[in-house]
Amino acid sequence: MYFNKFIGIEKVENKHVKIREAVRAIVIRDGHILMLHSNKGDFKFPGGGIEVGETHSEALIREVLEETGYVDTVVGEKFGVYMERREDVFNQGIHFEMKSHYYLCKCMGEAGAQQLEGYEIDQGFTAKWITIEEAISQNERAQKLSGYNGWIERETYVLHKILQLTNKILERVIQQ
Repeated sequence: MYFNKFIGIEKVENKHVKIREAVRAIVIRDGHILMLHSNKGDFKFPGGGIEVGETHSEALIREVLEETGYVDTVVGEKFGVYMERREDVFNQGIHFEMKSHYYLCKCMGEAGAQQLEGYEIDQGFTAKWITIEEAISQNERAQKLSGYNGWIERETYVLHKILQLTNKILERVIQQ
């Protein structure tokens, strides 16, 4: 695992905590990363909540299929965990904790039709292959606008981690 990041409220005293666990796919092919582009101009990783009884791999395969249309996804190494704890914006007096598990994945073949629902349709998600640098740039631009999506900080952090690791690997190869 390459990172374990925590942001937000560290200590929770005498408050109820609503916990949500999610999985997110990092898919890199030919120098591009598979991301979901929203109608607000930002990019996020394919993935979502883990349903009752699902393993991380099962949830990732389902989410990648629904959001990108890729039928054949192979889940690989865990890349990192990003945990956020904040005041719940919908329920006063409750904390909301989001724990996102990022995995390196491989998508085989061509993408079929997306199976979006709810907020995914509202956000106009489209699956796109983009360079890591361009995804970071777009997210940083989108974050300056009012009403930006709350996941931008998390996704941009992970994109930077991927870019750092990619650069370290390239440096080692060049030095050999």
